[in-house]
Amino acid sequence: MRFLYIYLLSLIPIILAGIFLKGKYYKKISMKFSSTAYFNNLNGLRVKLLFIPHLFIVIGLCLAIFALARPQSSSKYETFFAEGIDIMLVMDTSTSMNAIDQTVNVSRIDSEKQRAKEFVLKRINDRIGIVVFSSIAFTQCPLTLDKDALVNFIDTINTSITKADGTAIGTAIATAVNRLSKIEGKSKILVLLTDGNNNTGEIDPMVASQLAKDNKIKIYTVGIGSSNDFYEVQDMFFGTKKVKAPDDLNEGLLMEIAKKTDGEYFQAKTSRDLADAFSSIDQLEKTKTEYTKSVNYNEQYLKFLIPAFWFLIIGFILKHTFFKRLP
Repeated sequence: MRFLYIYLLSLIPIILAGIFLKGKYYKKISMKFSSTAYFNNLNGLRVKLLFIPHLFIVIGLCLAIFALARPQSSSKYETFFAEGIDIMLVMDTSTSMNAIDQTVNVSRIDSEKQRAKEFVLKRINDRIGIVVFSSIAFTQCPLTLDKDALVNFIDTINTSITKADGTAIGTAIATAVNRLSKIEGKSKILVLLTDGNNNTGEIDPMVASQLAKDNKIKIYTVGIGSSNDFYEVQDMFFGTKKVKAPDDLNEGLLMEIAKKTDGEYFQAKTSRDLADAFSSIDQLEKTKTEYTKSVNYNEQYLKFLIPAFWFLIIGFILKHTFFKRLP
């Protein structure tokens, strides 16, 4: 709480000092009486309580001064403006994504989905969309702020979603760029996740990358998987067998795509590496947030003025009624 006219509070010690000095130095009138019998009743309860009206008046005056000093309570408000980023996740769903990461015994596509969901839930103010691809590409989810919807869409992704196999990186980039180019926004990025090499599709990856650059879209590329990953296959004689997964990842191409658009390439040999890659992208692409603070002051004088009124009224009533005349 603060007082707008705090200097008025100095009147309180002045009033108290005046009352003290009056009681100490005020000249009392004296008279001589032949007998004190008339004054024997002056030692009664009413005489002892004679100070009460004056006390009420003093308290009332002090509270009135508090009210005049304009007491105010403060309420702080903090508002912010968030300028989000438009992000397209371009997720590889080719059959090679069924290869299993031996460090966690989880398939590449399941790791991709889990890490993508974690990333989505962190980006509160950003619009995010999803493109899935193998030999063809299509938009699984358009740009949206609805994170629950995004998570649900990610959960439905699998290696048969496109009903075709292959890795059309150029087509995937072009599909995502087409989505982002139609949206007005200052910051646009594309996160490409794949474990392979461009081996199909009508659009060259570098041509698609140039298209992204022309539309001021930055591409972050993530190469998933390692030579230690394996497939689980069923053998009619030996049951489930582990077969080494081929290492088709073209890191050179992914580096070139990222470099062309001022992005960055991340190698994710394991699920943990993939989490680190998403974390790095999260740190590199921060949402712009502007904060403003304001203070609102609320008047509190009535909390003092109303009690002051009643203390003064009661004090004056007692002084001029019950304590008016001594017996």
